[in-house]
Amino acid sequence: MSRLSAWKKASTVILLCAATAIAAPAQTYTKLMSFNGNTAAGPMTPLTQGIDGALYGTTYYGGTGKCSDGQGIGCGIVFRLTRNGQFQVLYNFLESGSSYPANSLVLGGDGNLYGTAIAGNGTIFEITAAGKFTTIYQFTGGPGGSQLSGGLTLGIDGNFYGTTYDGGTPSNSCPGGCGTIYKMTPSGVLTTLYSFCPQNYCPDGENPNGPLVQGVDGNFYGTARNGGLYKAGTAFEISPSGNFRLLYTFSNAQPIPGGLILASDGNFYGAVQYHLYRLSPQGVITFLPQFFPTGWSDPSLPIQGTDGNLYGTLQIGPAGDNLGGIFQEPLAGQDTILYSFAGYPNDGSNPQSALVQRTDGTFYGVTFAGGSSPCNYSLPGCGTVFSLDMGLSPFVAFVHAAGKVGQTGGILGQGFTGTSSVSLNGTPATFTVISDTFIKATVPAGATTGYVTVTTPAGTLTSNVPFHILK
Repeated sequence: MSRLSAWKKASTVILLCAATAIAAPAQTYTKLMSFNGNTAAGPMTPLTQGIDGALYGTTYYGGTGKCSDGQGIGCGIVFRLTRNGQFQVLYNFLESGSSYPANSLVLGGDGNLYGTAIAGNGTIFEITAAGKFTTIYQFTGGPGGSQLSGGLTLGIDGNFYGTTYDGGTPSNSCPGGCGTIYKMTPSGVLTTLYSFCPQNYCPDGENPNGPLVQGVDGNFYGTARNGGLYKAGTAFEISPSGNFRLLYTFSNAQPIPGGLILASDGNFYGAVQYHLYRLSPQGVITFLPQFFPTGWSDPSLPIQGTDGNLYGTLQIGPAGDNLGGIFQEPLAGQDTILYSFAGYPNDGSNPQSALVQRTDGTFYGVTFAGGSSPCNYSLPGCGTVFSLDMGLSPFVAFVHAAGKVGQTGGILGQGFTGTSSVSLNGTPATFTVISDTFIKATVPAGATTGYVTVTTPAGTLTSNVPFHILK
């Protein structure tokens, strides 16, 4: 992954904003804050909801550490945005083996956050809500892999799964290795599950990118940026034990893939340069029927909202500019542009990451540039955090949405104090209220796959996705 060009000037104050623009009826866009360039700048990863209900994220630049690659500007930070909008820096990266966070944080089963940084060959780290930072694993390149472009995925077994863009077993086609898929325990024991391109010409793919996603069968699904029959990338499946299966080879006419999500219809969805696509677990691919409007391109990996629609951001706007916007698309296609960014000094520009739907029903995201602070890298502005309210109701979510009978998992939400019952598809579950925003519940005997309901003093909350019972 190439480093981003640095800016020349940054202001000194974090600006929390109440300025609100109405994108369309029942669609309310709000710029929540602008990054200032010294404290933080250049957010390029999705936000993550913690067990305290706050949103956690990273910036690629800013902070107290002075990185030479950023022309003396900081190496990035980890931050928290509390439920009442307070911005807090949890950790400043230094110019070392752990700097430049470039993938989303993942909530672990222990309630701590885990992430990756790309400096050197890459590192995996853990950070607590109190800001205690621990390097869990340091990649060394070569057969062990390097360049962490895909981030981490928490498996139902409690281990983390991810990919390296380079490294792995050398081959004639890739003397330095074409990338790997790995498993890591929470304590930092890493196992390489698969090295790409065991055969010449790399029919299985090269350079995996984007996050892995775990299917209801327990296997992981993902994409590779290069390789395959047409050298345009592949989609693949891999089991937790390392059994690899090629699902689909992209053609030269199809832009580069980058990660998958699992949707409520049992299919996977991903994004290419001008539209979204659907991939069945059997490897049948369908490109959704409508392209983005003329000029719009470079979508993020979409997420599925509680209304069943796909939501995401677009880096490139209608004039081929770097302002970008926010889109909505049903699973059947027919996309809609919900909001167009105006850029500095009004709001954000150049969003480079997916949205997250917090359990209050509202979508949240970041823009890499724009905002009200006059940074100057390739684009003006140091970036923003924003929300998009589509009028959707609060719900509950899971740390991960599958498990076996007897396993205990976490439920995220709000208003949990005084909760009287938790049930899985109608079967009561034992539970413990940890806080107003977090419950631990055990998968009950006799339960079947279905939605989880939590009865609180304010009413009943339902999960955004079904919880899948694994055998």
